[in-house]
Amino acid sequence: MNPLDGVKNYQVYYGHPTAAILKDMQNYDLVIIEPLHYTKAQVEQIKARGTKVLGYISVMEVATWNTGLMSKLQSGDFFTRNGQRVHYSEWDSYLTNIASPHFQGLLLTEIQNQVVAKGIDGVFMDTVGDIDNEHLNNPTVLKQQRDGLVNFLKQARARYGDIAMVQNWGFDTLETSTAPYVDGIMWESFNADTIKSDAWSQNMIKKLQAVDAKHSVKTLTISTRLSADSHKLAKDSGFIHFHEADAYVNWNAGLVTRTQDTAPAPVAVAPTTKPAETTTTKPAETTTTKPAETTTTKPAETTTTKPAETTTTKPAETTTTKPAETTTTKPAETTTTKPAETTTTKPAETTTTKPATTTATKPAATTTTKPVTETATKPVTKPVSAPKADASTDKPTESKQKEKADWKQEKKDKKEKKKAKKHAKKYAKKHAGKHSSSNDHHAAKGNMCGKVKHKTAGFLNFFKF
Repeated sequence: MNPLDGVKNYQVYYGHPTAAILKDMQNYDLVIIEPLHYTKAQVEQIKARGTKVLGYISVMEVATWNTGLMSKLQSGDFFTRNGQRVHYSEWDSYLTNIASPHFQGLLLTEIQNQVVAKGIDGVFMDTVGDIDNEHLNNPTVLKQQRDGLVNFLKQARARYGDIAMVQNWGFDTLETSTAPYVDGIMWESFNADTIKSDAWSQNMIKKLQAVDAKHSVKTLTISTRLSADSHKLAKDSGFIHFHEADAYVNWNAGLVTRTQDTAPAPVAVAPTTKPAETTTTKPAETTTTKPAETTTTKPAETTTTKPAETTTTKPAETTTTKPAETTTTKPAETTTTKPAETTTTKPAETTTTKPATTTATKPAATTTTKPVTETATKPVTKPVSAPKADASTDKPTESKQKEKADWKQEKKDKKEKKKAKKHAKKYAKKHAGKHSSSNDHHAAKGNMCGKVKHKTAGFLNFFKF
């Protein structure tokens, strides 16, 4: 019989377990885990209600984080191309040579220590698909690697009997080489939107169905898109499906609930009626089933989930909300209102009266009006009369300034007139002096005749003019 017979649901989880996760795992028919994170006791807890467990082992690659295994590898355990190791930077891992007897021995030891010794039911062999991906174009190397994998599987069967063995990808390798030695194959990225329209995928579904019919090899599918459609397509194809959206690092809780144990629940009353018959058969079933359900599932859910929610939410609300309301509202009202009345009213009276006459109107209006409107009604009367008084004060101030300006101008004009008069007087005196000197110049000199004298006087007069 295939150990995967009867498996209808499963989940892949490579993270660390918690008490809640271990309980929820019991609801699945199959879980695939990273065995390095688990103890034998935890594995037994998962299997308590019939869940099968597979432990992860990478067959065609070794990651650098797995320092234990990396330290044991020899140069021949790595696959080399043109003298260089093949490195996958995305995973920081190296392609291995499954044809190496030394490497096969290391893998068998890993199965012993991480799977068999911990009570895990079987092995999930990842990276088998690398054989087809890397060596399909080199028939000699391809055959060498497939033969190496078959040899490893035969040794595992010889040592560990009927443990479950599932390979990831490697469809051609399954069909040509490994189908007689494995119990299942995983098809990742089984997304309905691509599978339905892809001819290669449709052909592969038929091939896997044929392999199952001949060698009893179950197909486990995983989708990352269109969960409902992908589930239906897998079910119609006779495959076991799981929808994964976060790269196997988060446990998807509560997806399935185991109901098989609950079926005999109504028979729980039976022991009272038929003691003789019931004691042997039915109570045995009842005792095993009910406690398993009651003790394992519900308390686990209650203890882990609900208290966590209760503790976190309510205290958070109590502490934050109520004190916030009390502190903010009441002190705010007290502080703002009373000082507002005190501060606004008295300064309003003091400031308005005296500066009203001396200083300016606008500051008085601005300062007084706004605070008054906000605070009280009575002080409004005083500021109203103040601007009126100021309005009347404005005109005398303006006329006075004008009068002063006129007076200054008049004074200036008088000064200018006086200055001009003085200047004219001075100019006249100077002109008179000049005139008398020219008269002296016009007087006849020497023995000149009268005609010449007359002409000279005329010329001088013209020159003078």
